Parts: sequence; structure tokens; C-alpha cells
Amino acid sequence: MTMTQTSAVHRVHAWQRLLVVAALVASVVLLGWAYQTGGDTLRFRFGWVTVALTAVPLFVARGRQFTYACLAVGVSLLVLACGPVPAGLLPAMLVLLATTADPRRSPWRARLSVLVGAALVVVPVVASAGAVHDSLTSPPVGFVVHTDADTEVTDLVGPGDVSVVGVHTRYDDGDGGQISFVEFTPGLSADGQDQLRRQLALKPGVSKICSWYRNNHLRSAC
Repeated sequence: MTMTQTSAVHRVHAWQRLLVVAALVASVVLLGWAYQTGGDTLRFRFGWVTVALTAVPLFVARGRQFTYACLAVGVSLLVLACGPVPAGLLPAMLVLLATTADPRRSPWRARLSVLVGAALVVVPVVASAGAVHDSLTSPPVGFVVHTDADTEVTDLVGPGDVSVVGVHTRYDDGDGGQISFVEFTPGLSADGQDQLRRQLALKPGVSKICSWYRNNHLRSAC
């Protein structure tokens, strides 16, 4: 075997890099989905750790070191998946599969790793297509109501507001005020929603009102 052939054997195979790239793309997509549905939460911020870890093996050129890097990263992602970043499970499995995706060592095992990796990517995407569609097209379920810090829930809705199901999570908006989610009755007509919006806008302390989409933070942002 020539020196050039020996060097080629020790380099990372393209199939291995492809699986790590797939893991990195999956990490970014899952992170984007986390922000779209939940916003800038602690889980979203931890998600950046998953993205950074997943990219590490791509900077390794030698086969043995690449395998060690994938093992270390895969185990780390599995640990994160058991805690603050459950979405790290898919990237972890893809990175670990990359350690056995070298056809120069075992052609059948490498093909199996690539096939399993492809299934791990395709199946969740297809399965989540309906959820993504619903998140992007579903009608509003209530209003995001910005108020001053002294406004109480009982100031927004009372027992006579039959179009309101309830008021959900309240938290500080970062500017000295607070945010509440007022959920209206399912199937409330457009006229009924407009009337409720006007009623809320007249409440003391209310500064801004936007539509609320339960599973889509971006559409609800205001």
C-alpha cells in the first residue's frame, strides 16, 4: 500500500461526515422549532450547546480521532437529552452511527448505519409535518395581553365574560409590565373575538393586545 493510499484509509470517510452533517442540520432545525413554539426559553438556550457539540467532529480529519470525537459528543448529547435538551436525542444517535459508517472497515455495517441514519432523519420529519402545518395555519386561541405591573387577572376578566375560558401564565415583560394569555371559547366567531379584544383594550392597565397561537411563539409575538 502506497503512502497516498495509507493516508486515504486514515482520513474520515464521506459517509461518516454526511451523518454528522445530518445531525448538525437536525440540531439546528430542532432549535428553530423550539424557538418558534416556545420562544427564548432556557431550553432553547441549552439547545445551542447541542448545536456546538454536534459540530465538533467535523473539525477532525483523522479517522481514529473522528471516532473518538463522535463517541464523546454522542454520549454528551445523550446526557443532555436526559435533562434540559430532549431534542438532543436525534443528533446523538446520528453522531454515534457515524462511528460505524466507514465502508473501508465493514461495508455491510457502514451501509446499515447510513440506512438507519436516513430513517432517523426522514421518519421524524414526515411524522411532524402535520404538527408543523397546524402550528403555521391554526387559528388563534386567545390574546396576548400586555399590562402594567399592578394589573391583576381579575381586572382583565370577570365571571360575566362568557367568551373567556381563562387567563393563563403571567410573567414580566422585561419593561416593568407583565404579560397574560387570555384564552377565549373555542370556535368564537371573528366578531366575538373583535368584541372581546375591544373589551380587553378598555381595561385599566392594558397597553397592547395581540393574537395568541398556543403552539407558535413567533405568530404570537408582540
